[in-house]
Amino acid sequence: MKKEKAIALCRVSTTGQLLEGNLEPQEKRIRLAANIINVELVKIWKVAISSRKGKNVKRKDLTEMLEYCKRYKSTKYVIVDEVDRFMRSISEYYWWKMEFQNVGVQLRFANRPEVDPESDRAVFDELIDVYRAEQSNNERIHKTPEKMAAKMRAGYYPSNPHTGYKISSIPGLHIPDEPNWSAMQKTFSEIACGECTISEGLKRVTERGLRTKNYGPKAVGGRKIDMHRWKDLLKDPYYCGVIKFKDWNEENENGLHTPIVTKEQHRILSEMVNSKGKRFIVNRKNPLFLMSNEIECNKCLLGKKRNPRLVGYTQRNGIEKGNKEYQRYRCRQCNLPILQKDLHGQIDEELKHLILTEHQKNKLIDHMQRIWRSHEKGLLERVRIALGYVETLKAKKSNLISLLANNPELADDIKEELNTVKKEIKQKESEYSEATGYGSDLTKFIKFAFDYLENAKQNWWSLDKETMKRCKQIFYPSGIQLLENKKVYIPEISPIYRYETNKKVPEGTDYTCMEGPVRLELTTSCLKGRRSNQLSYGPVSCLNNSKKCTIKRGVLSMYSPFFGRMGRLCKK
Repeated sequence: MKKEKAIALCRVSTTGQLLEGNLEPQEKRIRLAANIINVELVKIWKVAISSRKGKNVKRKDLTEMLEYCKRYKSTKYVIVDEVDRFMRSISEYYWWKMEFQNVGVQLRFANRPEVDPESDRAVFDELIDVYRAEQSNNERIHKTPEKMAAKMRAGYYPSNPHTGYKISSIPGLHIPDEPNWSAMQKTFSEIACGECTISEGLKRVTERGLRTKNYGPKAVGGRKIDMHRWKDLLKDPYYCGVIKFKDWNEENENGLHTPIVTKEQHRILSEMVNSKGKRFIVNRKNPLFLMSNEIECNKCLLGKKRNPRLVGYTQRNGIEKGNKEYQRYRCRQCNLPILQKDLHGQIDEELKHLILTEHQKNKLIDHMQRIWRSHEKGLLERVRIALGYVETLKAKKSNLISLLANNPELADDIKEELNTVKKEIKQKESEYSEATGYGSDLTKFIKFAFDYLENAKQNWWSLDKETMKRCKQIFYPSGIQLLENKKVYIPEISPIYRYETNKKVPEGTDYTCMEGPVRLELTTSCLKGRRSNQLSYGPVSCLNNSKKCTIKRGVLSMYSPFFGRMGRLCKK
């Protein structure tokens, strides 16, 4: 009679366990179980892979085994030594068990080959074994890091020795592994002193005999180190005596193993590795292109393209044409170019004609004072409450002092309460002083705000990037755009400004009857129109050709953003 076929899995967690020969006993027990079950063992997977919770759904070995079973329908069994050799996760265990059952394959274990897996007792024992496997893994996860951290604090390295070191008779204390250690020490020093480059150092260390610990057919006595691995070695802090794990915050700078390089040499080597191969450094605050990412291409913006912003770059025309340099901006989407000096010149022109009239300034100050006074009413109430509370606390303080004099045996408790009362008095007095000085802050704030904005407009190109961005939000709330004819277009200016005009305003004009925020002069381009020299930039009305543009009334709705921006600027 032809035997049914089976495949098997022999698994350990680490490569070290694999090299130590821990798979051979598993294979022996699996073959014995195959004879008891009376099946033909056709293939065995031998792997070193983790089976802890969360790492099993996409395990390479199990995926290959499942595909093999789907391809060869005659396979009826998967034999594993024990449950924890299959995996250590309850949910993932039964998920994989069902995956194999769906293709007609049964999961069997070598420690109980004669037991019928469908019996009630076998199902219960299987569940207990899977539970124990997961709990054992959880215990390792919670206890092992603390044990390893304790070893690190003592100066030991609680893991496998790095290249150039080997284990000693004392667990966690690594000693030099010759000739690797000497080869690395000499080459590291030469690179740090500037005697050779990183690439030349790799050639030298290979000639001096540096090899990996894993032996293989490609090299006698171990594999050669490639460039990627060589760079990792150069910047590894382990070689300057530092004990550290990548995902841990804790580290010990005084490891007990003999360091290959000093900490200063390690710093030099790390900087060399990190800088090697970089073609350029991204500079997002280039003083030549302060308007990078601050101006949008009108065509791409209306077309709802992904990257309509302009960025600055330096163009070189090559050696044949004299190797001249040109500073330009271009749209990141359509590559519409414009010379830096042309763009900056147009923005200068816009800023020069942006004015704040005395009438607008007075109106704005008047409304700021109204808002300020509404806040002041609340502050006065806080002052009144604070004063009353201070008087109450002072009376309580006097009573505690009298109580302390009459009851010395309660001195500790009374002193504690007395200190608490003193802190409360100090806090309330501080609140009172802050509230009473609130009114004088208004004048300082208004003066500083207008002076700041005027200076910002005049010294626009000397501002830092962040300050310029904030001022642009105040001057031009809807941003700045570049039209296809390379002309700067300002869709909207701040309600507190207007453009300079050659036309004289008739004397006695009544501004109070005009539409606009807080009854100021009309200031936006869609309502007032633009200067005569701007008519070529775009239509007088809104660029989106909307039928009607209006400005919402109301003090707070219009000026709250402005106050917020100016307040943040004051803090600067």
